[in-house]
Amino acid sequence: MTRRIFAYIFAVGGFLAEGASAASGNQGGVSLFDPLAGKSFQDVVQSIAGGLATIALPIVGIMVLYGGFQLLTAGGDPEKYKSGKNTILYAVIGYAVILLANGIVLILRNLLGA
Repeated sequence: MTRRIFAYIFAVGGFLAEGASAASGNQGGVSLFDPLAGKSFQDVVQSIAGGLATIALPIVGIMVLYGGFQLLTAGGDPEKYKSGKNTILYAVIGYAVILLANGIVLILRNLLGA
């Protein structure tokens, strides 16, 4: 089973590398794509943290609206009310953690001397 998976990966990888080589006009060898684009590890981590903050904002908004909906439709049931309150609380805590990720990256940069 794993041999078939590795064979498939190598076959697709070779096909893509050959196609990229032909598309770029490079007939002599294989040119590989650099996913980091010459950036350092710290820059990549900071880009990921910024991307998470961008993606998380609409998700937090949706979760707060959903928690508010749970609160409104609780109908006096303390368990449903508690569930809605926890939904809002956990959404806000999660977003705070994501916002603090940029600060953590800066602290690690200073500690590692980068």
